[in-house]
Amino acid sequence: MAELQPVSIQTWLDYCHPDDLKRSEELLNKHFAGELDYYQCECRMKHKQGHWVWVMDRGRLISSDEHGKALLIAGTHIDIGETKKIEAELRIAATVFESQEGMLITDANEIIINVNKAFTQITGYDAEEAIGQTPRLLHSGRQDNAFYTALWQRIDDTGEWHGELWNQRKNGDAYPQQLTITAVKANGQNLVTHYVATLVDITERKAMEDYIHQLAFYDALTQLPNRRLLQERIKHGIELNHRTGNLMAVLMMDLDKFKAVNDTLGHAAGDELLQQVAERVKASLREVDMVARLGGDEFVILLENVTHYEDVAHVAQSIIDTLSQPFTLNQDHEASIGASIGIGVCPQHGNTIETLMDNADAALYHAKDSGRGCFAYFSEALTKKAQERLALESRLRGAIEQQELSIYFQPQIEINSGRLVGAETLVYWNDSDKGERVILKDFITLAEETGVAVAIGEWALRETCKLGRQWLDEGLLMVTLAVNISAYQFRCGDIKNLVAQILDETGLPPDYLGLEITETGLMANQQHALSILNSLNTRSIQLAIDDFGTGYSSLARLKSFPIDILKIDKTFIKNIPFSQDDMMITTTIIDMAHHLDFKVLAEGVETSKQLTFLRQQGCDYYQGDLYSKALSAHDFGLLLRKSQ
Repeated sequence: MAELQPVSIQTWLDYCHPDDLKRSEELLNKHFAGELDYYQCECRMKHKQGHWVWVMDRGRLISSDEHGKALLIAGTHIDIGETKKIEAELRIAATVFESQEGMLITDANEIIINVNKAFTQITGYDAEEAIGQTPRLLHSGRQDNAFYTALWQRIDDTGEWHGELWNQRKNGDAYPQQLTITAVKANGQNLVTHYVATLVDITERKAMEDYIHQLAFYDALTQLPNRRLLQERIKHGIELNHRTGNLMAVLMMDLDKFKAVNDTLGHAAGDELLQQVAERVKASLREVDMVARLGGDEFVILLENVTHYEDVAHVAQSIIDTLSQPFTLNQDHEASIGASIGIGVCPQHGNTIETLMDNADAALYHAKDSGRGCFAYFSEALTKKAQERLALESRLRGAIEQQELSIYFQPQIEINSGRLVGAETLVYWNDSDKGERVILKDFITLAEETGVAVAIGEWALRETCKLGRQWLDEGLLMVTLAVNISAYQFRCGDIKNLVAQILDETGLPPDYLGLEITETGLMANQQHALSILNSLNTRSIQLAIDDFGTGYSSLARLKSFPIDILKIDKTFIKNIPFSQDDMMITTTIIDMAHHLDFKVLAEGVETSKQLTFLRQQGCDYYQGDLYSKALSAHDFGLLLRKSQ
């Protein structure tokens, strides 16, 4: 007390903070004037050590002199510093809670107990609709359960999660959101009492990012990827090639006669033409492929995961063909252009971005020098090979229309009796361009890859049934005519309905028709195959497995199929009796097939020693040059007449 001498109101006022002094004096004067029963004021007082302390000052006038001057006041000072601190924190929290960021608070069970106005503005849900719900109210469905599991694991581990996700407004619109979730724990404990989430609508920011990305990586006119994005994709394709070994192709393309369109119809028409070119090229590609515009009329097509060189040639020719069709510009002007393409393949023509682009560009100049409207590989040999394959494919497609296909019959003989029991039909192609006749089996892979196998298979089945009906009407000995069904036709064609339709058309009894399918074709989709074979079996059509032994399937697996005949592939027959292994394999196949109630037919029998061995092992039938080479329809008809 001695430190506060003299003890007076003035002494107290000297220690009051200047900013609080006026308010304190006003309250004192009102009390002295009788307007207030007592004096009470919150103010800051100077501490002995020099800092300011918030106090609650209360007092009452005890006595005064005859002039009304206060002589004695009794009162108390209470330190309210902690209370003031809490009030300040609450004011800050209240200000933050009503900020522009959406906020929600949940209890420990994730039940929403409060939201702010910004939350309502962002989500569309007012407080009454949100309180009592859980934040799942906002889920858009774009994040899966694994995402939320990881999110809550992060909160459990660190007490917080921060990131971007997609949420959904009340009206159903999904929008990108930046979200922070913080776990609130009890003082000094590890017990979560609440969760506080702040959310920010980042739709505009994302739109701006997308716009900037579009400017950086895409061509403004055609919306195609630009050089920068193309180079990143080529780099990725090179890395993928190193891991998988699959080919990647870079196709450099220039438009032919584009300058003429610009000069005659104007730049607006030229721009429209470039946009239409972009759409046509994209329509010619797979989803995984890319077409980019480098500038002007220069485009680059990127093909990843290519299996064969010929596949690249096929795409290049398809693009050239589609761009050769007329374009309609400015609604009524027709323009015709063309395209030349240079092809570089990774890794054969380079394994860097620069090398591949340069070599594809060099190939493009070669294509232009060759007359434009064509493609060229960086390698002349590859160009020639691809062009030959495309030409072969084109001729093969026209083989039916040009009546270049013919049916031949390979007789099938019962071994014990020596009588004719059937024939395998073989399709030959009289290639007019090359002036030679070839068996179509040599081109079955090409036929399947191009889809021609279905049309050829249908033609062969119809021609075989027509001939069978014709021989039946002529009163000739009738045997089973077995038609080969390719794996592609079996998988992609409607065999059940096709067989029924052709039998009805031609009038051939089903008993005289046989179908042969390869072992690999049968095992590729067993459930699908079983359904088809069961349907065909009910019509009494003979079913055979062709080339058995080359597909590595077991006889036990084949037992589930309604098969009549098992054909041993000729590769196991040709070295009999000189190969003990082949003799053992053939004997085993015959024994097991008979045990499973299959008949057995050996292919490619050319010598009497082979036939003697097969007879000794109990083989049922054979076919091959020992009896007869494949015969034309005319000659096989004569054989039927002779065998009566």
